[in-house]
Amino acid sequence: MSRTPPLRPMWCCRVGGQPWPCAEARLLLCAEFDRNPAGLAIYLAGLMYEAMRDLYHLNPHDGPEPKALFDRLSAGRGGDGTPGGT
Repeated sequence: MSRTPPLRPMWCCRVGGQPWPCAEARLLLCAEFDRNPAGLAIYLAGLMYEAMRDLYHLNPHDGPEPKALFDRLSAGRGGDGTPGGT
């Protein structure tokens, strides 16, 4: 697998410290799930649940808004739900 896992519990890129998924992680996820958009959606949904749990546990009073976290973790999917689709 080519996934680049996040640095948890902060959910940032292990290399550059940017919010995960960073650009490289999004590209790798899109390549890995190129022919399996449902698998990508399921994988990202599971990660969103884990990220919410971790981030709210770290900072319960100032955690990310659910919509912002959804947008961040679904950034690798296109508007039609497919990797990089439109």
